[in-house]
This record gives sequence, C-alpha cells and structure tokens, in this order.
Amino acid sequence: MDAKKLLNSATLLAFTILLAFIQAIHSPFSFITETHYLSEPYDQKGLIKGGLYLISYLISLVALTSALFISNKWIANGLLGLFTLIFSLDLFVQLLGSSTNGITVALLSTAFNEAGRISDLLVYQQPLLYTVLAAIALFSMASFIRQLIPVQHQIKSIWSLSFLVITLAIIAVLSSKIFSIKTQSYPAPIKAPLVLGKYFADYRSAPQRELDPKIIPAKAARYQTIIWIIDESISGHYLSVNGYHQANTPFLNAFQTQADMQNYGVVAPISNCSNTSNLLLRIGLTSTVQQTFKTAKNTLPTIFQYAKQAGFETYLMDAQIAPGEMQNNLTGEDLKFIDHNLAFPRSVHPQDRDQALLKELVGLLATQPSQPQFIVAVKWGAHWPYSLAYPKQQTLFTPAATESLTEMSMKNQEIITNSYLNALHYSVDYFLQGLLTKPLTDDQVIFYTSDHGQSLFEQAHSPLTHCHYASDPQQLPLGEFKVPLMVFASEAKTKFPKLAQRLYAQEHIFPSTLQMFGYDPAVYQPYGPTLNQGSDLDYAQSFVLDSGLRINIPKTEFHSHSN
Repeated sequence: MDAKKLLNSATLLAFTILLAFIQAIHSPFSFITETHYLSEPYDQKGLIKGGLYLISYLISLVALTSALFISNKWIANGLLGLFTLIFSLDLFVQLLGSSTNGITVALLSTAFNEAGRISDLLVYQQPLLYTVLAAIALFSMASFIRQLIPVQHQIKSIWSLSFLVITLAIIAVLSSKIFSIKTQSYPAPIKAPLVLGKYFADYRSAPQRELDPKIIPAKAARYQTIIWIIDESISGHYLSVNGYHQANTPFLNAFQTQADMQNYGVVAPISNCSNTSNLLLRIGLTSTVQQTFKTAKNTLPTIFQYAKQAGFETYLMDAQIAPGEMQNNLTGEDLKFIDHNLAFPRSVHPQDRDQALLKELVGLLATQPSQPQFIVAVKWGAHWPYSLAYPKQQTLFTPAATESLTEMSMKNQEIITNSYLNALHYSVDYFLQGLLTKPLTDDQVIFYTSDHGQSLFEQAHSPLTHCHYASDPQQLPLGEFKVPLMVFASEAKTKFPKLAQRLYAQEHIFPSTLQMFGYDPAVYQPYGPTLNQGSDLDYAQSFVLDSGLRINIPKTEFHSHSN
C-alpha cells in the first residue's frame, strides 16, 4: 500500500473514531464503558449482551461511514447533511446539560410539548455557537474525505441506505428484546429515528381517559370556588417568605402572619419540567399510585373530569399560550371536560400576561357563581428570560440583566440572579398581593405552587435551569426539585394545619382537591395523603421529566417555614 492510500485509510479511520467519540462528549469512551457494563460477570448472559452491543455498535459506525462512499454526490451530501444535523442536535442537548445521553424519549416529549418556545433557546449562545462550529467542522471533514475515495470504491446509494435500514432494524430488535441494551448508547443518527419511533409508539397511542360515571361525590363540596395557581419556574427556597435572605416577598412576609394563609414552605414538585409537572398534577399521578408509570400517565382521569362529575364548572386559564394553542400534554379529549379554556393573544407582552390572568381571577372571585367552579390558572411566572418577566420599574435588585439574550454563564451570575429575584417579586409577591386585596369568603380556596424550581448555577458545566435528566439521582441539581406551596382561604391555618414531623409535597394537592369536591375517602386515598394528613416518610419523591424515573429527596432538603 502506497503512502497516499495509507494516509487516506488513516483519515477515514480517524473520522470513524470521531463519530464514536462525539456520541457522548462528557464520556468519549462511552461505548467501551457500556460494553464493560453489559459484560459484567454477575450477569450470566453478560458476555453475550456486551458482545452483541459492541458488534452492533461497530456495525452502526460502518453504516454511517458508508454514506461517504455513495457515488451520487447529491444523495451522499444530503445524507451526510442529515447526519450532521442529528449529531448537532444531540450535541446541543449534551452541552445544555439536560442529558449526558443526548436525545432521549423523555426529552423528545418535552421538546414537542415546548415547541412554541423554541426561540428561548437563543439565550444559550455559547452552546449554540459550539454546535454550529461542530456541525461545520463535521460536514467539512466528511466532504473532504469523500474527495479522497477513489471512483472504483464508490457504491450505489441503495447499498448504503439498505445497510442503514438493516442496522436500524437490528438495533431496534436488540434494544426491545434485551432490556439492558439502550438505544441511547448508539451514535445520534442511529439513535434518533429509534427514539422518534418509540415516542410515537408509546406517547402518541394513549387511550382516552375515562372516569367511571358511578364515581360520584358522597357529600356536598366543601368550597364553591377552588383555584389551582400553577406558577412557572418558581424556586421555593429563593423566596424570602421561606427564609431567603433577600426580601423579595414583602407582602407575603407580612400576610403569612394572618389566619388566612397557610405556608407549607419549600416542597418537592411532582416533576422537574413544565409539561410533565402540569400533566401529572392534572391527572394526580403521585408516587402512591399503584400502576406502572406509562399506564397511569395515559389512563388516569384528569382533575377536570372529577370536577365535572362533582357538578363544578371548569376553567383552564393559561397565560403562556395564545388562543387555540395547547401545551403540557393537553389533548382534544381533555378539552371536553373544560367549560372555559382561556388564553391570551401574542400581543400581550410576557410581563403583562400574568396581570391579564390576574384580572380574570379577580373577576371570578368577586362574582357569586351560579354553580361551583374549579379553576386551573397556569402563570407566565419567572419564565426565562427573567428580564422579560417583570416591568423595569419593578426592578428591586441590581445590577440585573436587562437583555433577553444574556448568556447563562458564571460570569453573569450576579446579574442573572438579581433578575430572577426581580421576576420572583413581581410574579409571586406582586401577583398574590393583587389577588388577595379583598379577603376570601368562606367558600373560596386557592392553592398556590409552581411547576418546578430552578437550578441556578448549581452545575457549572450546565447552563440549563431545569428539565435535567440523569439516571443517577446524584447527578441531578436539586434546585429544580424545590417549589413553594401555599394555601389561601378563610381561616386557612385552622382548616389546613401543619402537623409536626410531617412532610408535605405538591402531589398532596390532588387528593386534597378530590376531598373538597366531596368524594369518598375510597376515591381520593389511592392518590396518597391529603394536606390534612401529610407524609410520615423522611423523603419526598419526584419524577424526572417524562421518563418514569422517580428520585427520593431527603426531608432535610426541605423546610416548612414557621409562621
């Protein structure tokens, strides 16, 4: 073999090795680690599993590099461009820190449900820049190597495409038949279509939710107006009403001394990402439900179905979307049980959306309803970019970020944190002050919480503030698993007593509401303890994204602020 052929072969080999390494930038030798893991001697079939994985992994690399040999340059460049795009998306996910495995089914579900917020990704300037540069370098390298391949070694596109399809089929069978072999362990262009297929197979084939018509309240509802306020991106431990050292909730600090507010302090959310938290709150998929996650997530009745069956008029108010849009896994079937579905036009600025929502809530509270009403209000809250979540005249903490594209980096920690504190003051304290201007009547109750918290600068390598995924709970930033929980009602401290040595969690809202609808204990107890009971465990549980994975969070991570 002459020097030129040797150099060309070495270049091709280097490119193939590069494809293997960029699969997981935080662990470039992940395929070796995965092979070793699967081959552990404690598993009698370990060597077989490890061998099958390694062989299929190497085949996947060959299948990808076969695109370089396609004789038709248009098909070859198109296929290489597609591969580059998928590699880049996977790399971007890894750079964000949301998942070291890149694209997963859970993250794909999140992406589809948050598609309307794709412009928010522009704030992650550095990861975007790295991704673009990597894409240019990868495609340029692939194009260069194509030029080195002699004509006699080129192949028809049908052979390369067939090889890819067969490889995908083999890996699909392996990952479905051998539980420990995961599609996430393969290069991005191989993994992505398999993950997409699983998403549509598992997440888009959900049956209709049904509530047995025989399940009816055993007694009259306790309240005529029940409101859930689900805020956005509010970390309970960043509120001064819960002990934070900066006074960003002066109204609540004073109001909590009154009888009409019960503050449960910092509690665990039901999940750490918006679309999952809102869904699981809506269907009551608590850690106590005795069903598999997938079955429960797809079949449990919604709180709106229970409300309708109890004779309530139902409202969904979403300050994050425009009329006609749906988010947070809401479906057309769900809308059948929602009498009033209210959203706000895009012309309403982010900093004004919660005030528009507030106006609607105040109007409902001021009117004596002809029938009981149940209201779920989803706020804009402290949604990133924080600087857009509050008017400039409401800036209390300085210096604060003023640009919506301020980079989420350690160098900007002070201005971003101050901007977040300003957003908390406006979206939590100022909002609730406007809502509670007039005392609540005896038949009105308001639950206040947030979908998830924020992991501000907890992980230096990750600019992402929530929606992290990791199979190892130790790798998850706990800031996004800490939210506030408050109840406002006439004599709330008496009606919702905090019991000593009890742990409270967001998931207690669902069974508490069923109890207030008038349902029998046999109906609401399977969803877990109510707020009048609390938990006697020394840990709380939260779901990680839409994966079904539950993590235990020690009781010491939370605190119940004493009033």
